[in-house]
Amino acid sequence: MTALPLKGLTVVEVAEGVAGPHCGRMLAAFGADVVKVELPPDGDWSRREGPFLTDDPDPEASALFLYNNTGKRSVLLDWRTPEGMTRLSVMTASADVLIEDWTLPLREQLEIAEDTFTSANPGLVELCVTPFGLSGPYARWNSSPMVQLALGGYMYLIGEEDREPLSLPGRQADYLTALSGYAGVQFALWERGRTGNGRFLELTMLETVATLHQYTYVMHTYEGLVRTRNGHRWERHGPFATYPNVVLPCADGQLCWGLAMEWQWDLLCTMMGREDLQGDPRFDTRHKRRANAEAIDEIILEWSKDRHRAPLFAESAGDWGLVTAPVLDLGEVLDDPQYRHRGMFQRIDHPSAPTADYPSFPFRSSLGSPELSRAPLLGEHTDAVLA
Repeated sequence: MTALPLKGLTVVEVAEGVAGPHCGRMLAAFGADVVKVELPPDGDWSRREGPFLTDDPDPEASALFLYNNTGKRSVLLDWRTPEGMTRLSVMTASADVLIEDWTLPLREQLEIAEDTFTSANPGLVELCVTPFGLSGPYARWNSSPMVQLALGGYMYLIGEEDREPLSLPGRQADYLTALSGYAGVQFALWERGRTGNGRFLELTMLETVATLHQYTYVMHTYEGLVRTRNGHRWERHGPFATYPNVVLPCADGQLCWGLAMEWQWDLLCTMMGREDLQGDPRFDTRHKRRANAEAIDEIILEWSKDRHRAPLFAESAGDWGLVTAPVLDLGEVLDDPQYRHRGMFQRIDHPSAPTADYPSFPFRSSLGSPELSRAPLLGEHTDAVLA
């Protein structure tokens, strides 16, 4: 990219883990100078979180840390001490953005108010990222990725209807919160450009997850509809139940089908050589197909069980225009031709970890896409920044 849009922007990041650092990663990729302030002696706790890219648990080779901290500078500073807090205040006095994850109990312990930094620097945009926020009955409680998905209503929707709820892998709530934080910082910077004033932004993981349910809140308010777990099918009951929206096996894996319209059903029947199904009264509306889903499963399985994913995908999506795709593992995602054509993954060298592929960003501009650079070593830039 020839002209990074955030070049000249200074960001001080005191957050650890995923949500705050991933927001900082995006700011750094588009040109901001992100100074990551880490507590001595071990730095961000994610440095000690596996998996590691080396045989030993090296804090410089944590895959989680390396991914979320590309393009930053690292400073060792104990801001919990009076001297450290004074140094941090000096850093933020000339910064544009402060990203922190100080919870309500920690703020009370260290006597940090919402305007502690913005009053000293009126143009500062401060982003506070916490699990539950700085107020409310949960504000003093601890959290985890599974807790966020449980309280946000997502675990209730994942799994088989007659089985226990399931969780999503990884830290999805944190990453989604980071995206919201990145957007919030951009809005605040745009407003600062008009008024000259910064802003204190409060962002919670819980509320981020709660915003992802789309129409379901409205439907629950309107007619008491509660979505349920549907296993490998999209919807089993209710006015939005369609079929086939399902994951089914083939010879070398699984294929998902996302067909909701009548013309899509007709195309599927024609492609399978089963035009007779188009006049079958069991399947002549999407709701009837939903009610007879098991019978359709057997028909599709009989047709697909001996076929391989790649040619089946090419035929169904490419030749017939149907909404379908193979279920890929992450290794297959890295090798997928669409991702490779788009340059989604970039290879990065690191002095203490093996070379690895890192995902870039899902947006492009006419100037190109951002170039990622490696994550910093612990305290690598302390002298340069604090001097």
